[in-house]
Amino acid sequence: MGGLESSSYFAQFQRPTEPNWDRGESMLELFESVLSWSCGLVVVIWISIGTLARSEKIERLSHNVMTILCFLTAIGLVVFHFSGGLFWGSPPMANFLALVLVVMGLTSQIIPIKGEEIQGEPNPHHLMKIRRERDSEE
Repeated sequence: MGGLESSSYFAQFQRPTEPNWDRGESMLELFESVLSWSCGLVVVIWISIGTLARSEKIERLSHNVMTILCFLTAIGLVVFHFSGGLFWGSPPMANFLALVLVVMGLTSQIIPIKGEEIQGEPNPHHLMKIRRERDSEE
C-alpha cells in the first residue's frame, strides 16, 4: 500500500501527456493571437504614415499594405466570431474591431497624404532654421 500512495503522490506533479482542452480551443487561441498581432501591426502602420509619407512611393505602398491587412484582419475577426471565439474576452469585440478595420482601410485609400505637411503645427527644427536665417541677415 505504501508504494501505491507514493506513486500517486508523484503522479500529481507530472505533466499530463495530453492537454486538457481539445484542439479546437487551441486553434482559436492561436487565431486570436494572430489577429491581435495583425491589429497591432495595422495601428503601427497607421501611426507611421506621417513618417512614411516623405516618399510618395513608400507612402502608397504603406497605404496599400495597410488596406489589405485591414480587410484580411476584418475577415479573420468575423470568421473568429462565428467560430465561437471571444476576442479579448468580449463576444461583440471581434465584430466591432472588424468594422473599425474596414473604416481604417477605406480611409487609408481615400485620404493619401502625398508628402504634404498635415499636422499644421510648426516644426521646431524649421523654426530654428528660420531664426538662424533671420539672425544672419541682421
